[in-house]
Formats: sequence, C-alpha cells, structure tokens
Amino acid sequence: MEHETKKKSELQVNLLDHDVRNVFNNISSSIELCKIFLKDSHEMDKVSEQFNIINGQIARGITLMSNVRKLYLFNETSVTTNPTDFYSILKKAIDFIQRNFQDRENKINIEYLDENGYVNADELILDIFENILINSILHNFNSVIRILIKITETQKSNKNFIKFEFIDNGIGISDARKRKMFGKGHNKDKNIKGLGFGLSLVKKIVESYQGEIWIEDRIKGDYTKGTNFIILIPKAVET
Repeated sequence: MEHETKKKSELQVNLLDHDVRNVFNNISSSIELCKIFLKDSHEMDKVSEQFNIINGQIARGITLMSNVRKLYLFNETSVTTNPTDFYSILKKAIDFIQRNFQDRENKINIEYLDENGYVNADELILDIFENILINSILHNFNSVIRILIKITETQKSNKNFIKFEFIDNGIGISDARKRKMFGKGHNKDKNIKGLGFGLSLVKKIVESYQGEIWIEDRIKGDYTKGTNFIILIPKAVET
C-alpha cells in the first residue's frame, strides 16, 4: 500500500513538472520571438500576438495550479448541491476563454432554447466548464477552433438530467484512450496520468453531483475529426 501511494505521488509530481515546464517553455519561446521582432519596426504587430500567447500561458498556469489545489482538497470536503443557474456560469467560462486565449481564433456557440435552467450543483460547475473548454482549445491545431455546446434535457433510470455536449473540431481521442480516460473499470489511481489534473477534477466534480461523463467522436467512427465531451448533471427545480 505504501509503495502504491509513493508511486502515485511520483506520477502526479512528474505530470505537474511536465505541465509547468510546458507553460514556461512556451512563455520563453514567445519572449525570444519578441526580442527578434522588436529589432524590426515592420514586425511590431507580431509582438502583440506574442503578448497574447504569453497571457494565455499565464492563465493556463494559474488554472493548472488551481486545479492541483482543488483536486487534492476535494476528497477532504463534502459537496453540498443546490439549484444552480448553469447558463450564466457557462457564459462566464466562455468569457474566460475568449479573454485568455486571444492568440487563437475560436468560435464557441451555445445551442439551447431556454436560457433559464437549473442543475443540482455548486460553484465548482464553473471548473467543469472551464476545464472542458481549455482542453478543447489546447488539443486543436486548426486555424479556427470551433466548439458547439449543445444543451438538452434527458432521462436516465427515471431521473431527469441536463445533458451538456461540448463538440469540437480538434485532434480527437482514440477509442483506446477514451477507455483509458473514462472507461468502466479504469484504475482510479491512474486517473491523473490518463486525464491530467483538469479533467481529473472535472470527473470528480461530476461524480460528486451524481452525474456522468463520457467521450464520443464528433463524427461517429472517425475520432480524428474531433471530440464530443458529454456530461449529465441532475436537473433541479427552478427557484
């Protein structure tokens, strides 16, 4: 047991080290490019682009550290759910993405008929939305990132849920990796390695709401065309 705990801790530290190094390497690369562009007055517009990239990486680093803290504290706190207006919180998450990823052209649309809807959740639902959107941005190399958020109502086991689908045109996730990330029988001790800190936090929050999360292909049978993250959260009665 002690050996497994140590192994898990080492895995988490290594992943955090990798993610933090990525953030600093990207910032360092942008700074070096700024030094080059500043020597030529005709390249000044590119300096602004690099500043946007740096701002995005700083936001990514802040989110990463916040996720690490919340993930480690999560098991020590109990979750109390209340009727939560998910639409306004989703708009906040989208605003966060638009502000902090200005170096990427992204088009995020919501497909939902009613702007008044409630789920049984708490303030951590914002972390669900932000981390799913960040994941879609970071794993997309198209000139224009497209994310469609479809919101519908569904029933499962005689319970009412709000169904959120985050459909992107990114690089996609293979079936083998889907099973590793959210498949049944997945070893919980390896969640961090399979998901990263952001999606591990998402999974824990969704499950604490008595909800579900899984992944499908945007285009069935061809995972390279993008991903559909699907989340079910129990519907609440409006207050």
